[in-house]
Amino acid sequence: MKILIVGYNLSMGGIQRALINTLDILAADHRNEIDLFLFAHKGELAEELPKNVNVVSSNYLLMLTATPFSEVIKNGSLFDKMMRILLTLFVRLVGSSFYFKILFSLQKKKQPYEVAISYFNDVPQGYFNRGSNQYVIENVIADKKIAWIHTDPIKAQFNRESCLNSYRDFDTIVNVSKAGKEQFDRFLPEYEHKSAVVYNFFPYNLIQNRADEFVPMYRLDRTHFVTVARIDNATKRIDRIIEVVHLLKSAGYVDFKWWLVGDGPDWDKNYALADKYGVLDLLVFMGEKMNPLPYIKQADAFVLASDYEGYPMVVGEALALGIPVITTAYASAEEQLTNGVNGIIVETDTQALFDALKAVLDDQNILVGLQDGSRKNRGSNEVAIGQLQDVL
Repeated sequence: MKILIVGYNLSMGGIQRALINTLDILAADHRNEIDLFLFAHKGELAEELPKNVNVVSSNYLLMLTATPFSEVIKNGSLFDKMMRILLTLFVRLVGSSFYFKILFSLQKKKQPYEVAISYFNDVPQGYFNRGSNQYVIENVIADKKIAWIHTDPIKAQFNRESCLNSYRDFDTIVNVSKAGKEQFDRFLPEYEHKSAVVYNFFPYNLIQNRADEFVPMYRLDRTHFVTVARIDNATKRIDRIIEVVHLLKSAGYVDFKWWLVGDGPDWDKNYALADKYGVLDLLVFMGEKMNPLPYIKQADAFVLASDYEGYPMVVGEALALGIPVITTAYASAEEQLTNGVNGIIVETDTQALFDALKAVLDDQNILVGLQDGSRKNRGSNEVAIGQLQDVL
């Protein structure tokens, strides 16, 4: 099968990691010929692409558009920085749709495919983090066109009229969880007949191997929590984590350490908040790590504090390592976790998360039971492979 997959970049992130894993599954079938067109084909995860995937280069302006602004400022030339600022002003002037139409016109047309996949959904209220859907619809000839959605469209505040237009000409719209599909069908009932579910894939053997690359120096007389996430309060609610640590310390709980792995737009704000609350002795800002898995494997529990998620990769990775997950109730939480068996699902608020962590600190037997349940429920790709075959 000749397949084109279109995406944004290979910077560190859950969607990018999910893309790599999906490509691994597709490339394992040598009957597939896979072209990967990324607006910016560089990034931290670029070296993890399967060798038999053909990467199609983009033009300079498109690559500059899809490169995170922080990376342009840090590593770009003076010309790159000036061009990125000019592009930012231009897209605000003409709008995203016309902007990308111009950039796409500079790109060589793609040959006909049996299947074309837009793997990155548009980011709401954004100018640059979009274009994958538009490119597949306007610039690709394919027998079948598929769009992926990686989040809850209602809680992420997708624009209904924009999505009616964006998804109109796709044959199938893939959600990464059953709960995500239910939300999408509620959001756009006009397209319920062509929405489907394909769970994210996990490279279980690779996860185990990478988790053993090194051993973090965790003190044995502490309970260790870990969160791996983009430092972003709008979705990941890192500020909620800081509030919980503050509540725990105020209640006299100091025999724990919380390791926060990741980078993002709210890093400085959250570090300042943690400093203000006086919890930097309990909450460690690790920054971005190419391999966060050893930090997860050596922890007592993985914690997620998000307001909403699609089908988070880090939860599947934690479970694959036998590490229980304590999380707020994102839409698909019950599809990944069995509450009370391999994790704890709480209401999406600070008090509920505090109560759950207080309970496991009060009674270590709770954690022991969850760890046992996690080791017995490490997951499989069998269902997801069947779902992918159905949509292709």
